[in-house]
Amino acid sequence: MKERCVMSGKRAEKRRSQIIEAATEAFAKNGYHATRIEDIAHMLKIGHGTFYRYFKNKLDIFSAVVDRILLRITEAVMNEDPGSANSLSEYREQIHRIGERLYSAFLEDAPMARIVFYEALGVDSSLNNKLDDFMLMVDDYIGEYLENGMQKGFLKADLDVPILSKAINAMLFFGAKDIMSAPASKEISQRWTRAVSLLMLMGMGAK
Repeated sequence: MKERCVMSGKRAEKRRSQIIEAATEAFAKNGYHATRIEDIAHMLKIGHGTFYRYFKNKLDIFSAVVDRILLRITEAVMNEDPGSANSLSEYREQIHRIGERLYSAFLEDAPMARIVFYEALGVDSSLNNKLDDFMLMVDDYIGEYLENGMQKGFLKADLDVPILSKAINAMLFFGAKDIMSAPASKEISQRWTRAVSLLMLMGMGAK
């Protein structure tokens, strides 16, 4: 009986994941407002009843899509200890790794970029708050890197951490948006990674 419940739970989770993946594609292609529940159900060849067993309405599925995207970005950017670098070379390599992972995530998943940069904002106040909270979390994470660089002498000791954290965050995500519209996306992503590293280490680096 227990095994049957586990298998049933796994099937339900798999179906839910499939619906989110189909919805991501539909929202990225048609936009939030033009996408209908019927479009998502048709992609999976399921009935409306099946859809509504997993999600209340279109906003509910869109919120789940945004959650999955933010989780992927979190995994790309926040899987290192901000205080782990103990030399300038380690610090530089850490900056490069984070930039490469972030931009690779967007390069590998074009629908993700379209939803984050063009569809998510303004749909609903709860989503706006979710995105704001996420960006604040990234600000804090970047701040930890800056604090580590200051404490260990890689960066200037008098940096305005709260403001610079927001500036670097904005620069990182504008880079991701720019990459999506660039003809040579891979090359541009490499240039953005180098540029962010250069600005951090040359503009804020200890002399």
